[in-house]
Amino acid sequence: MSKKGIFVIGLLLILLAAVAQYTFDLVGVGAHDLRMENTGLYVSYSLDTSPSFHSNNSRFYFFTTRTGIRYVSSGGENRWQEPFNLARPHMVTRGDVVAIGEDGGQVIRVFNAGGIMNTVHLDYPVLGFSVNANGNLAVIMGVDGGYHVHGFERDNSTSPFFRLHINHRESPMRFPVAVEISDDGSYVAVAYLNIYRQLITEVQFYTGQQTRFGTEALFAGDDFPGETFIAMRFMTGNRLLLITDSQITMQRIDGNSLSEEWSIPLYNRIDQLAFCGNNRFAFVSGAASNPDGRDADPVGTVNMFDINGLTGRFYLGRRATHLSMGHGAVIVGADRYFRAVNLRGTSLWQHTALHDVRDMIFLDNTNTVLIAGVNRAYVWRRQRTRD
Repeated sequence: MSKKGIFVIGLLLILLAAVAQYTFDLVGVGAHDLRMENTGLYVSYSLDTSPSFHSNNSRFYFFTTRTGIRYVSSGGENRWQEPFNLARPHMVTRGDVVAIGEDGGQVIRVFNAGGIMNTVHLDYPVLGFSVNANGNLAVIMGVDGGYHVHGFERDNSTSPFFRLHINHRESPMRFPVAVEISDDGSYVAVAYLNIYRQLITEVQFYTGQQTRFGTEALFAGDDFPGETFIAMRFMTGNRLLLITDSQITMQRIDGNSLSEEWSIPLYNRIDQLAFCGNNRFAFVSGAASNPDGRDADPVGTVNMFDINGLTGRFYLGRRATHLSMGHGAVIVGADRYFRAVNLRGTSLWQHTALHDVRDMIFLDNTNTVLIAGVNRAYVWRRQRTRD
């Protein structure tokens, strides 16, 4: 057969396929499109109950208010619930573990998917706390003349495995602002703001052994002059991520030595910050930090990272008011407009809410989300809908 004949047959096959698809769509069988649909499944809450939500790549999510916590599925199943009464509940999360307390309170509860793991009663008011993926709790407390930093194992609520006393009289301009415990409990990192003469962010590293004053366990430290602390987090492989207003650094602990794996400068303020387990994080760039805007990202730039550095970017094109992560993707929002993006910066879907949104998180997969409104949080699924 000649080349011309082969070309004609190929053209006819393409035309036949097009006609078949047109006929298929005409009768309505193929007239479908993927879009977000409300399943009608929801949890409700009052306006003043301070609701919070967390899910770790799961169809189940933690739902916390002032009166308690529930563990609920995307199918509406209420797996368990635990009542409490907090004026200003604050929830911190790490993987499948959440810790709930309040600033100035003296009780912190730790939960996982199975229910309550630990309840820690403290002798002094809480100024800040964190939890690791194994349920170990780290707490900063204000005491007369200084601060206590304690670390509690998941099965021990009375005897801290780590004790650090900070004497305020010796350094009146130095304040602990955050504490983190590595997943294996081997290391504790404490961040300080030192405003004596000049602003300095300090990070000190301790071995996870009991010590009364901390000096015996202190093995490394790092100073960041002129930089304001934003966040820190232990990542996979005993790496510590530190974010200031000027840079992001990833440091690794090996034995009792500390080394920097990578660092990037920041030329924008950070409007939103989110983490996914101990391997990934993302932030959205806000206004330029320098008056001339030199080297700054456009406002609304989503920057996505894993432990090795930047993986992708996405330009939202407006100031972001929401950011969450899960299933190797992010949800970034601006008021009622939301985009889901993978970690390479490729858009997955977009959705415009009809009402104000408190929060939006992934549930079962990147096509299932929980959208929290003013007084209800509904499960939505992206599915095929006949036009």
